[in-house]
Amino acid sequence: MGSSTSYEVQVMQGGKWRIHAQFPPSGRDDAIDEAKTLESMPGLAGVKVVRDNYDDRTGLHREHVVYKHVPEKTVAASTPGGGASGGGGKYAHYLARAEANKSADIDFGDQLVNPPPRKTSRMGVFTKLMLVLLMSIAIAAVVVLLANNMLPYKKIAGLRLYGPTRSNIMIAITICTFLASVLISYFAFMRRDELDVPNLEIQERLKKQLEAKRQADAERARKKEIEDARQRQADEEAARAAKAAKDQADRERAEQELAALAEQQNDTEQESAEPEPEPEPEPEPEQKEEEFSNLSPVAEAQKAVLMGFFGEAVRALPPEMRKMDSYNRFGVNLFLAGAAESLGGARNLDGESIAEILASTLGIMGLKPEHAQAFAKRYEDYLLQDARYMAMFQSGRQTMGAFLDGDKETPAKLTEFLNEWNKPKAPEDPEKEVVVMFTDIVGSTAMTHEKGNLAAQEVVRAHNRVVRDALSKTGGLEIKHTGDGIMASFQKVADSLLATQQMQMMIEMHNQQTPDIPLKVKIGINAGRVVMEEKDLYGVTVQMAARIVDKAKADQIFVSDTVYGMAKGGSWRFVRRGPYYLKGIDGPAYLQELVWDDKVDTATVEAAARAERPQLEQLYTAASGLPLPGQAAPQAEAPAAQAATAAPVAVQAPAAAQPAQVPPRAS
Repeated sequence: MGSSTSYEVQVMQGGKWRIHAQFPPSGRDDAIDEAKTLESMPGLAGVKVVRDNYDDRTGLHREHVVYKHVPEKTVAASTPGGGASGGGGKYAHYLARAEANKSADIDFGDQLVNPPPRKTSRMGVFTKLMLVLLMSIAIAAVVVLLANNMLPYKKIAGLRLYGPTRSNIMIAITICTFLASVLISYFAFMRRDELDVPNLEIQERLKKQLEAKRQADAERARKKEIEDARQRQADEEAARAAKAAKDQADRERAEQELAALAEQQNDTEQESAEPEPEPEPEPEPEQKEEEFSNLSPVAEAQKAVLMGFFGEAVRALPPEMRKMDSYNRFGVNLFLAGAAESLGGARNLDGESIAEILASTLGIMGLKPEHAQAFAKRYEDYLLQDARYMAMFQSGRQTMGAFLDGDKETPAKLTEFLNEWNKPKAPEDPEKEVVVMFTDIVGSTAMTHEKGNLAAQEVVRAHNRVVRDALSKTGGLEIKHTGDGIMASFQKVADSLLATQQMQMMIEMHNQQTPDIPLKVKIGINAGRVVMEEKDLYGVTVQMAARIVDKAKADQIFVSDTVYGMAKGGSWRFVRRGPYYLKGIDGPAYLQELVWDDKVDTATVEAAARAERPQLEQLYTAASGLPLPGQAAPQAEAPAAQAATAAPVAVQAPAAAQPAQVPPRAS
C-alpha cells in the first residue's frame, strides 16, 4: 500500500469550490489546460487546479494548489473590510460565513487536512427544509383555526358557510396558506448555493469538451498503433530482405563451388559422364500423384495412431505452452514429421502415405491444407538449416519408436523438447574431433533412365528413412544431403560402425520387401579434426571420407586406417582392401572393409580381396605414375596409356540443395 496522486479541476460557484474534473498523475498539463478553458465561462467565480495526494495508510489527503485564477471583482467582493459593506451591517454575517468557507476550502499548501465530508452541508439543507415545512404547516393550521372561528355558520349572499361548502373552504385556505408559507420561508432562509443547483449549460459544455478530448486521445492512440504496425512491418520486410540476400549469396557460393568442381572433373572421362545430382530437382510429377492418392485401410489405421500420439503429447503440455507462436508451431511440425517417418518405417508405409498422414495431422494444428501438404513433402529441406531443426526431428523419431514399443508416457516428452527448442543456441567450437560418414546410392542415374523419376525419388526417400532412423538410434548428426547420399557425423567410432551396420541390414530388409525397386548403398567413414562453419564440415578429414566412399562398391562399408585403429578391441570384423590411389596421400592407401553381414564368412571376403588386389595395383600404378613399394618403376608410356581409362574418380560431396524459407523466432 502507498499513496495515490491525482489532479482536480475545481470551480467556484455560489461562493464555494466544487470539483469539476479529475485527472491521473500524468495529467497535470491537461488539468491546467482544462482550467484555462473554464476561465471565461459565465457563472464561474474562479478556477483552480489542485494536486491531491491520498495516503492509503493514514487516510489523509495532502492538497496543493498548482494553478488558480480568480477575477479581480470576485476577490474584492470577498475581501473582509473591502467595499461599502466591509464594516459589517446586515451582510456581516454572510461575509463572515463566506470567509470561513474560503478559509476551510482553499490554499492550505502542503498542510495535512481531513477534508470535511460532503454530507455535512446536505444535512444542513435538509434540516432547514424540514423546519420550513413544519413552520408552514403550523402557520396553515393557525390560519385555518382563525378562519373557522371568524366565519359564521350561516348563508351569506346565497353561499352556505356550513356543511361540505365550509369544509371545502377550509381545505382551500389550508393549501393556499401552506404554499404561501413555504415560498416565503424558502426565500427568507434558503440560499441557491445551499441547494447545490447545477449549472446545466456549463455541465453540458464540459461534457462535450470531455467527449471531444476522449475522441482526440482515441484518435492519437489509433494513429500511434498504425505507425507501430507499419514500423513492425518495415522491420519484418527488412529482415526478410536480409534473409533473402543471404540465401542468394549462399546459392551463388554453392554454384561457384559446383562450377569449380566441374572444371576439376572435366580432366577425366568418367566424371564427365556422371551427372548424379540431376534427377533430384524433378519432384513435380510425384506431387501431382500424391494430391490424388487415397490412403489404404492400413494407412488410415496408422493415421489414427499418429493423431492419438499427437493428442497425448498436447494433453501433457502445460496450459501456457499450448498457445504457441509460429516458431514453436514450426518445432512441433518437425517433431510430427520425425514421428510420421518413424511410424511409416515401422509399418512399411510408402512415402506418399506418410506425407498424406503427416499433412492430415498438421491440419489439426490449424495449418491450411495446401501449407500442410507442402510441408509434408518438403520437410527434409528444413532439416539442414539448423542443428536444432534436426534435433527436434530426431526427437520425434525416437519418441514415436518408444511409443510403438509400448511406452505410452513418452509423448509427454514434447514439453522437454520444446523447452530445449526455446533455449538460446550455444556457440560451437569451430574445430573439433569427429567421425565423418558419407553414404552414396549406387546406380541412381541408371535407375532414373530405366524406371523414371518417380521410382528414383522413391529410392531416395527409402534411403533417407533408413539412414535417419539409424542416426537417431546411435546419436549421429545429419550434416547435409548430398543429392544421392547423406553426410553425417558421430562423436564415437563405435557409434558410426553400429549405425552403418544397421543401415545395411535395414536396406537388405527393404530390398526383400520391394524387389522391383532395389536400393544399393555404399558407405565410407573417416575420423579426424574438422572445421564447423555455417552448419557444414570442412577439412582434410571430410575430403578423405568422400574419397573413401568412392572406392567402396554396393553393400560395402569402407573405413580409414584411423577408424580401424580406434575400433580395435571390439567385436567388429574387418578385411584389408587395396591398394588405392587417394589424392592427398603419399603412397598406396589401404582401407578396411567392415563385414556387417553375419551370414558372410570373413574368409570368403578375404579371398575376394586377394583376388582383386593385382587389378588394384595396376590401377594405382597407372593413376599415380609411381611403382608400388618393392616393385620396379614401370615404363613411361604405361601410366599415360592406362591413365585415361583406369583413373579412379575422386568424388567430392556436392553442396546441399538450398532449403526453403522458414519462419523467424520470436524474440
